[in-house]
Amino acid sequence: MTAMTTPACRITRADILCLVGMGVLVVAFWGSCIFGDRVPAAGVYQQHFAPYNAHGAPGLSRQWDSLLWDGVAQFYPWRELTHRSFSEHGEFPLWNPHQFCGTPFVGNGQSALFYPPHWLLAWLDTGRAMSLLNALHYFLAALFTFLLIRVLGAGTASAALGAVTYAFGGFMVTWTELPSLIETAIWLPAGLLGVELIFRRRPLVGGLVLAMALGFSLLAGHFQIAAYVWMAALGSGMVHLIYWLVAQRRNVREREFARQEAGPVVALLVAFVLGLGLGAVQLLPTLELGGMSPRGSGTVSANGFQFHLARAMLPVELLTIFDPDIIGSPATMDYPAHRISYSEHCAYIGIAAAIGVLLALIVGYRRKIVWLFAAMGGLALWAAAGGWPAYIYYFCIPKVGLAGGFSRLLSVFTLCAAVLGGLGCQEIYKRIERSTSGGALRAELWAWAIVGLALLQAVPWAYRFNPRTPAAELYPRTELIDKIIEVAGESRVLAITDPHKWTLYDLPQAMLPPNSATVYGYYSINGYDSLFTKTYREFANEVQQGIASPAANGNMVLVSQLSGNAVGCGYYVSAEPLLSDEELTRSKRFDLVESGPEGYVYRDAMALPYARWRTAKDAHSQALDLEAADARRSTANRIYVLLCPEEASTLELAEGYYPGWIACVTGGLQRPRLSGASFMSVDVPGACQSVELIYYPASVVVGGFFTLLALMMIVMVWAAVKIKRQRHE
Repeated sequence: MTAMTTPACRITRADILCLVGMGVLVVAFWGSCIFGDRVPAAGVYQQHFAPYNAHGAPGLSRQWDSLLWDGVAQFYPWRELTHRSFSEHGEFPLWNPHQFCGTPFVGNGQSALFYPPHWLLAWLDTGRAMSLLNALHYFLAALFTFLLIRVLGAGTASAALGAVTYAFGGFMVTWTELPSLIETAIWLPAGLLGVELIFRRRPLVGGLVLAMALGFSLLAGHFQIAAYVWMAALGSGMVHLIYWLVAQRRNVREREFARQEAGPVVALLVAFVLGLGLGAVQLLPTLELGGMSPRGSGTVSANGFQFHLARAMLPVELLTIFDPDIIGSPATMDYPAHRISYSEHCAYIGIAAAIGVLLALIVGYRRKIVWLFAAMGGLALWAAAGGWPAYIYYFCIPKVGLAGGFSRLLSVFTLCAAVLGGLGCQEIYKRIERSTSGGALRAELWAWAIVGLALLQAVPWAYRFNPRTPAAELYPRTELIDKIIEVAGESRVLAITDPHKWTLYDLPQAMLPPNSATVYGYYSINGYDSLFTKTYREFANEVQQGIASPAANGNMVLVSQLSGNAVGCGYYVSAEPLLSDEELTRSKRFDLVESGPEGYVYRDAMALPYARWRTAKDAHSQALDLEAADARRSTANRIYVLLCPEEASTLELAEGYYPGWIACVTGGLQRPRLSGASFMSVDVPGACQSVELIYYPASVVVGGFFTLLALMMIVMVWAAVKIKRQRHE
């Protein structure tokens, strides 16, 4: 036992009642989505895109915010693909055939296919599952923060203040539309809880908690926030370990020291190893795709640092610590547009928690744990504001600096402030309790009044900020979309959108959001993802005859040019006519399939079929000499092709090439090759053949092995803890 630690607390009836109340609050907060027909997404933006705006779009009830838009443009389509694959086919959608002419889905960490809470998507529709997931993670944020503060020695009311501050603080609330961030961030207090338990004579339990927190932070999918979880746990663990070493050497003999030291050291080491193993099934595919993507292959630079520095928090934005809307909000339509995103610059903890932080520093300064959390929170806030820790963060931590802006370190700041707020509240509680007779009652009333103040400030603001859209208004079916689905089949579809008209500051002018195909089930050339292959970007640039990604967002592929027939794009969709009536009449290539107020659909009669083959002797023949093959896709991960060549031939598919595809041809296995700029081909012997292609990457197999191994070890340790406890009893 050291001056830095106290014995781990026991859960009381008051704690359970408090947590039940927190659960009721969270369910009520998301009740209109869980029990009603609302979806937690800013659907109002979508209604201003073609073809949804053909009959007039409603006025914006919320200021344009590009990160709020990502909830509609990225996360809802990804969760819909997961739901469809789980519910209809009972499999993990490792591949997304609907974006970028096919792209790895498991490699996009934010798909979080192996994150257990996401398995709700197997039984619930997408909107309701996303609502329940939001409620679950708000509660888990409160639960883990509550337990952390209780373990640090604070009472129920003080722990409740910290729980409210983190669960309804600036980071959790403003990043809810990008759920992978909050789903990862809730494991930050859990990781620190595990570290504290390890050094409070509970090394086995603490090690298990820490391992689960580290592993689940990787499975939840946002690797930038997961890096914060790992760094905070490592930093806290090292500080505790150093202090423990010094204290033990002073107070015990060498032999006793060695024996007492083994538990925490081993628990920390094993927890980090098990956490890495637990997250391997998601980590390895993401690292694989990251290494092959434009973003993952980038390097830090002075220009990149200046870019992030320009988006760091301004001094005036520190006032959001007390009032989140002090300089405006998208919900009230008055946020400064040049700051781009409200979420990146909201450091809100509330007046009650801020008072608690000051009290912890002024009254509880003798406790070394106070200075540990003050140091972590202060460094995180300083880096978020572009101070010198941001320089170290960007240049000295490999790849983490490339993942996103400095201001996402507000996740660490918000948690540290929540913990300090709870500890400060507890210090005053103890002083009031000791002051006079009846002090205990007065202290309880004072502490719960502070909690009430925190709730009164945070919950109404959080409710106003988080948008809720009627399910029927999110990706509705229109006549134009029905026509695309009817005629496209396996053909690729290109929604004509000028990348130069996509901005961060105002509603873009676009035909269909880039990932609409994932929701509706057709196959698109466009796409929007944080990770996709360099080869596809080069292919898209060639089609666009320029840069296919908007200057405002390099994660998108948007094309405004009619492509050559070698692309295999069978249909074009546009808001305006692509050809005049005279040009259309003379054209032997294009047919007008649909026209109306919603837009235009053109068929390219010269487009290559999705699956085609050529004989070996015609390897250099013209594109028009190719023979079409009958292809169908049974699931996201499987493609069946039937062809009847008279001699050995090459099967080509307009499907994105990527390691992990396996082709089964006449009972034999082979790896498809890269064909052209970005697609794949398979060698086929003569006579009628049925070719089955399966996407089953080795990174998932190897990662899954390590994850199962780590899970087995965690179960064994848990069983050992139970047996040991039963023997003591």
